[in-house]
Amino acid sequence: MSDHENIPLYRDGRHYDALHRVLPFHDIPFYREEAKRACGPVLELACGTGRLTIPIAQAGVEIVGLDRAPSMLTRARAKAADARVNVEWIEADCRDFHLDRKFALIFMPFHSMQHLHDQASLAALFRSVRRHLAEGGRFIFDVFNPSIAILNRDPARRNVERQYEDPDGRGTVTVEQTAVYDDAAQVNRITLYFSLPNEKEFRVEQLHMRCFFPQELDLLVRGNGFEIEAKFGDFQGTPFASGSMKQVVVCT
Repeated sequence: MSDHENIPLYRDGRHYDALHRVLPFHDIPFYREEAKRACGPVLELACGTGRLTIPIAQAGVEIVGLDRAPSMLTRARAKAADARVNVEWIEADCRDFHLDRKFALIFMPFHSMQHLHDQASLAALFRSVRRHLAEGGRFIFDVFNPSIAILNRDPARRNVERQYEDPDGRGTVTVEQTAVYDDAAQVNRITLYFSLPNEKEFRVEQLHMRCFFPQELDLLVRGNGFEIEAKFGDFQGTPFASGSMKQVVVCT
């Protein structure tokens, strides 16, 4: 992942929250319970606007939120202040951070690992996690289980992704997307088109997501010095199997 790749999509935390507000977030109870179970400080990588960080802090867990996008952290700080919770927010790259402390749990939610496309970036992430993980600590992350049907969609066809209300009161934003799957790089190259009733395509953003196939992902984890404690296909703890939408990996 280059220094600027994927960043434009995250330049406005208000739009990010509005875009995702309509989604059913089943991951919040899962990560909140894992954080409480850790019985120690928690670090969230790619914390964004604090969608998970803040509920975990509200549960009485000491948590640090790390993200590389300043606009997202600005929004997170404002939301934490409104919620009256104390969270340490750190602007840093998940591949290279130095906090001089250890954590009982480090997690990277919402398929954020799929922003890392090359082996060097992935190895750097795992090194940084190992450096900050306490003895007996756990690293948890989730990524999509690649769907051949989705990756094989017509790249010329625009699909309506979702709608949300513009945070500045300009009306309903319609988000369409096209996608081209680069099978050599295993990267799904998505273009998102944001339109208002009177302003078509006021934003056009790129979102390039690396795909991790199940056996490849297991080898990646083990090849970077971790053991897989559990692998789920959803956030209800269903064992991962063929047809699972997600790969939720718990490793030590």
